[in-house]
Order: sequence, then structure tokens, then C-alpha cells
Amino acid sequence: MELGKIFGKKVNNRAMLTDGYCTFNGTKSINDQKKKLHQKYYVYNQETGKVVKLIEHEPLTVLQTMSLRKIRTKQGKFVHERIVFYVDSKQNLAFLKTRQNHFEKYIDKVEKTPAIRSTVLLILYHFLFFGIMRFKNNSFNETHLSFGYDKSVNVKVHFLFPKKIRERFAFNTGKLTLLFHAYWCWVPVKLIYQHYLETSSINIPVYIKIDYNDNNYWYNLKSASKHGYNKKHYLYNTTSTRLKKMNSELFVRKSITGQFVIVVTSIMSKWIAVKEVFAYLLHFTMLNKEKYDIYFEKFSMGASESAFELFKYAYQKGDVCAYILDKNHVQFQELKQKYGKSIVAKNSFLSFLYIFLARSFLSSDLVSHIQRRLYDNDYRIKRKVLKTNKKVMLQHGPSMATNVFERGYFNRKVPIAPDYMLVNSNFERDLFLKNTTYTEKEIMVTGLPNLDLYVQEQTNTKTDITFMLTWRPWDLTGSIEPGSYLDRYLSFLELIRKEPFYQDKKVNVVLHPKSKIILQEQFPDIYQQYESYFFAGDIKDALLRSKVVISDYSSITFYAFAGGSNVIFYWEDKELAEKEYGSPNILQKEIAFGDITEKFSELHSQIAENYARPQLSFHIAQYAKLMECTDGQNTKNTYEYIHHHIFNSPPVVQDVELNSENSFSA
Repeated sequence: MELGKIFGKKVNNRAMLTDGYCTFNGTKSINDQKKKLHQKYYVYNQETGKVVKLIEHEPLTVLQTMSLRKIRTKQGKFVHERIVFYVDSKQNLAFLKTRQNHFEKYIDKVEKTPAIRSTVLLILYHFLFFGIMRFKNNSFNETHLSFGYDKSVNVKVHFLFPKKIRERFAFNTGKLTLLFHAYWCWVPVKLIYQHYLETSSINIPVYIKIDYNDNNYWYNLKSASKHGYNKKHYLYNTTSTRLKKMNSELFVRKSITGQFVIVVTSIMSKWIAVKEVFAYLLHFTMLNKEKYDIYFEKFSMGASESAFELFKYAYQKGDVCAYILDKNHVQFQELKQKYGKSIVAKNSFLSFLYIFLARSFLSSDLVSHIQRRLYDNDYRIKRKVLKTNKKVMLQHGPSMATNVFERGYFNRKVPIAPDYMLVNSNFERDLFLKNTTYTEKEIMVTGLPNLDLYVQEQTNTKTDITFMLTWRPWDLTGSIEPGSYLDRYLSFLELIRKEPFYQDKKVNVVLHPKSKIILQEQFPDIYQQYESYFFAGDIKDALLRSKVVISDYSSITFYAFAGGSNVIFYWEDKELAEKEYGSPNILQKEIAFGDITEKFSELHSQIAENYARPQLSFHIAQYAKLMECTDGQNTKNTYEYIHHHIFNSPPVVQDVELNSENSFSA
């Protein structure tokens, strides 16, 4: 059934938007697990980033349907899942997913979004949601607030007046008659925290759920139903409530579309907030002072990636710059002694002062990692981030393994999105131009500064073997299932314990930080049994010493190969991973720069073979297509590009030598 222009297509049994169109976060995939039944999604113009308007069509016109897969219902019946494109009541192009044949009435139901005026307070370890919730159609059973992306936590909404009275005044919008639609919902904080424990989801969005004819409909809960996309929503925050026994705080923020989101984060010392306030006040007296370039890495916890390499170069050039680092870092005092006041402890008075005086943020991860803690309710730093237009992303690793673009990474609509991106080749640049709204002027093809360290270590003798898999967010954390992330690690540990080949070799088994916590907390006996085998230290040190590196979809493979390591891609669950990620990986067999194995039983023979030989010329040629900047000059070239094209100030002419004495590893 096609009554208008085709907006969707099927590619390898996946529903995709056609060229020129995208979802809100810039992706083309429209049938991933986050797309819930009977929930409305807009279609955007990929070039302008705005919702597609179809003024030539009547409202509520169905334009196209796409039949997807057959689903078996609880009653044992098979129904077709489909995507329906239609023109909404405001003549915007939208779509929804449904399993119903008479989808026109469901479109009508979805379009009758409730009018909302809501407030949320934190009282006595409860979230109190209250306000006005007016439905034009009250022919539903009950109303709940749903929490979490999976909407698994539901709390009943209570109305001040019964349904009959609300129906009578359903279309009245006078201030007094709106009171007939007053509601409240009393949500225990511990209920939300339990959801966090079960899902590991730090951000828990809030929805309105209504039951209608055995179907559920969800609407985003906002402070006002008219609220739409606006970067200023980023600044909204509430006070937080503390669960001291759980070492956690919870507060409410808004998404950039205005939806309420509950955040679970760590407890923060109140002295940190005091230091920040004093630094904020002081910076007003120093506005004429030369502005700082602020460097940092993931969570401000490390000093081993591109941000640190670029900082060292800038420091030697005499720039006004600061590197923010956790004071508990093992080399903090050593670095402090070498770089003086330019090394600043995270959450110190000086760090806040430099942040408020910053002209730029240069980091190997998103700028939100400079906040007092991840997912913070800090208004002042958020406002500083929002108005700074020189946020330079040096990348944690090349964006050429999994398809991070289809998962909404580098979405320019997000307030913390970088203003400039660093890439490693024209191949990677073209991926950004195709999948994001970055322009060529905003993309630096100068290569990761951190890659210089690996290039310089190619000739060193390498003896280690490193095994590191990327985290599977879809793996259940409550048990170790066959084929799961933790199960593959345990299988590899048994292999190196029993196989004589590994007895005289250093094998680095590197766990993802989240999996380490899960092992320690949920499986302490297993963790203690293998604790001596787990690598402790900076992954960079392990990679630089490795003759062979085994991974799946991690960007560390690009670093390892640059340093002379042979790479083995362990892709046993590749099909499942691509399904869960919502799109095929960018790194496929035809461009892979290492051997590929899809069976664990073949892994040992692959390791032994790769350990005995140098890199193959074929793999070197494949790698060169993806990583062009491998001459050891990435740090210098990136620095000069930033100063010339972003800061519009020519860099100091003097050359800088970064020898081993200047190179630190965490």
C-alpha cells in the first residue's frame, strides 16, 4: 500500500529510511529495539535536520506501510509487524510501529496526545509528579507513569476527580476547568534505584502510559506538552536525593525534547559544590585574563590518550592550557611536578576556575566528562558548555568498527556534541559527512595524536598477548549465560591455564570496567579465582608490548596494528551484535586488517600462527585505506590545524620534540 512518496525501504531485512531522511538522532534505522509499539516518531530532513513538512497532504493521511516480520502473540496467533508512515495533525511526517491491521484508529489514538502541565519534587525519598493531564479521549482503563527505556516500572496515576467529570470537561481549557484534570503520582526512589540495579541504566526516562483495548500507548512526560527540541532543556535540573547506603544520588533532568529523565549517579561531596560557586564568582573579576584551553580524557581519569599527547605539545609551545586529571591517578604527583599548575585536580577550586575561563575544550571523549561527575545536575558548567563553540573531539578511538553513527553518536542536536571532529583518513571523514551534519570545515583529517606513540614503538620487540572484548550492553548481568561476554572471558582464561603454549608468555586479559564490577559484586568466587590473570594498568602499555591482540569490535585494534601487533578479530557473535547494535558494523571482512575467526575452538591455532609471523602485507594494505595518518606527525599536524583553522591564531614557530622523557603512560 503506497499512496505517496516512499520514505522507507528494507535492507537485509532491516527497516531503513531512504536517502535524504533520518530519525531525530540522525540515524536511518527505524526498527530497532527502542522503537516501541504505537509510539510516534518524526522523520527529519537529513540535510536541514528539521522535521519533514508535507503541507500538500491532508492531516492523518497514511502515505506508506512497510510489512516487517511475523510475530507470535501470547494467544498463539501470528501477526505482521509493520511500519506506518503518515501525516500527523500538524502536517509533519511521522511513523509508528504496529501489529494491528486497522492501524488508522491507532494513528488517531496516538495523535490525541494529552495536554500536560507537570512539576516534579523530591520529598521524603519519593518523586512527586503532579500537575494537569487532560485527555481529549478518556475511553481508556487506567493511567500509569512508566519508567525506563524498557518501560518495565509502572506506577499508577491518581486524578483528583473521577473519569466522568474529566470527560465532561475534556475540551475546556479555562484555568479553573483545567483543575478538573489535576493528577499526582507518588514514586518511591528505591523503586527507581532497583530498576537501575537490574538494567545498569543510568538515565531512566519517564512516560505516560494508558491502557486502551488491551493495547498500551506511551507519551513522553514533559513539564508542558508543547515543549519540543530545545538545547536549553539541557540546563534544567532539580535537587538530588541521597541513598547513602547505596552510595548514590538521584535527580531529574530534561532530555533535549523536554522529557523528564531520572538520573542515577554517585554521591558527591558538598564541598565540591562550594568550591565551584566560589570559582564561578571569582571568574567574573578575571574576564580579561587570557583564556584557557582545557584538555581531559574519559571521566578525567587518565593521561594516556590523544588529549594528553596534544596537551604535552601545547605546554611545550607555551600555550595557556590546563590538563584536568583525577588526583588519585597513580602518576598525578609526577605529572604535577613536571607540568606544574597546568596539571589540575578534577573538582578542585582551580579546575572550576579554569573551566569558567576556558575558550576551548579538547578531549578524547564527550565534554560532559569534565563535569563534577558523569550525568551531573550542575547548572553552571552546563551553561558554560552550551555557550562554548570550540569543543574539539579528538576521539577515544577511530569510528570505523561498529556503526556508532546508527546508534546516534555525534548527533549535532545534542548540547554536548563536539563542534569539531578529528579523523584518521578520508575514508573516516566520508563516514562523518555521510552520516552526520558535520561539514568538511569541521572535520580535521590529521590523525589521532595518540597513534604517534604506537607508530614510534613498531620496531620494539613484542612478546605479550592481549585479549579484550567490547562490552555487550544486551548481556544479562544477573547470570553468566553460554556465549555471553563473561562466559567468553572465562573460556579464554581456561584456555591459557591449560594450554602449554601460553605458560612462558605474558597474557593480558583486559576486562571492561563494568564487567569487572559485575564479577566482583555478583560472582566474587569467580573473580577471586581468576583475579591474578586480569590485567591491571593502562591498556596502552599492554598494546605496546603485544605481539598478538584479540578483540571483536573494539577501536583498540587500530592502535595495536599501528604499533606492529597482529590483530585477530573474534566474531563469533557478529550477527547477534549487529542485530543488537541496530546496524551492520562498518568493519567487515572485505576491509578487515587481521585474521577473522568465528569459532572459539579455532582461536588458539590463530593465536599461535599470528605469534610466529610478522604482519601480512595484505593486512598492511587494508589498514592503510582506513588509517592514512601514520607518519608519526599526528600531534604536530593536529595542533597546527586547531590553531590555524579553529583558534585563527598561527601557532608558535619553534619545533617541539616529544621524546620518551616527555611521554607518560597511566
